[in-house]
Amino acid sequence: MKDASIVVTGASGFTGLHACQALAAVGMKVTAFVRRRVSFDPALAIHQIEVDLLKPKALQYFMQQVSPQYVLHLAGMNAVQQSWRAPADAMHINMLGTVHVLEAVRELPDTRVLVITSKLKSAPTASRSNLHPYAISKWFQEQAALAWSQLYQMNIMMAEPSNLIGPGPSTGICALLGGYVARCERGEHDQPFTFSSRADWRDYLDVRDAVAAYAHILQRGASGSIYRVESGRVRSLEEVSEVFQEMAAASIPYQWKDPAPLSELSSETKPIEHSVKLNKDQLEVLPLPESWGWTPKYSFTESVADILKYYRQLRR
Repeated sequence: MKDASIVVTGASGFTGLHACQALAAVGMKVTAFVRRRVSFDPALAIHQIEVDLLKPKALQYFMQQVSPQYVLHLAGMNAVQQSWRAPADAMHINMLGTVHVLEAVRELPDTRVLVITSKLKSAPTASRSNLHPYAISKWFQEQAALAWSQLYQMNIMMAEPSNLIGPGPSTGICALLGGYVARCERGEHDQPFTFSSRADWRDYLDVRDAVAAYAHILQRGASGSIYRVESGRVRSLEEVSEVFQEMAAASIPYQWKDPAPLSELSSETKPIEHSVKLNKDQLEVLPLPESWGWTPKYSFTESVADILKYYRQLRR
């Protein structure tokens, strides 16, 4: 992919920042579509264009000007709570914004597009307990990508990542913990950090490993396919809290909504992510083929160390 051109939407976000820098570092010609300009390493020569994905004419104009060989579509609303407050915005940004991107690419028949979906996607017909506006918006996004790949014979792939972690501005649980630990180390006494169930099991993957996986899918993925991007190892929130505590330079006060230790919970509790239960009515999600040679390079502890380093330096 060296010297190939790529457009990254949502380039000012957590994953977008990592993606632009990593892809430029291996020699790709990166154009970052952003709502607001951000700071990249000037040595990487990343070109930024301020564009609103909900303004299709401007989006189409800039896409035609760049005429990329690849498009990595990361832009969207990624917060469940925000989607409850602004459900129409979630639908506009995640579903309609994706349609606008695909329409902007439609006249570029050789361009390969990767749309990043979510494990939390859920069809409107799913059980009520599993529904929220964000889940529905991501389901619509996926359906639009599938439809455009079939109706217009476009090269569109999808990726379903697990919980992405690593250094940088994020709203994920590990980033929230990293910021909290850094404040405690500085003597800024907060209320205890509150976790949900100790038996909340999740797969955590370093964002830098995810970006490497996205590059493989862009280059080798089959159109109309959804690929699973994960570490393959689930961890309980109790285990996550212990890793942060071990790496902290101060005592970190935690509290749990369920006070019982994980060892005392029912033996029927299984280490399965809650989000996995939401996807039974979805198209099959494929693992990345072993022949591609992709494996996660960052261990969980390495990712946590880099998160803590980021938040410790942020205040300075």
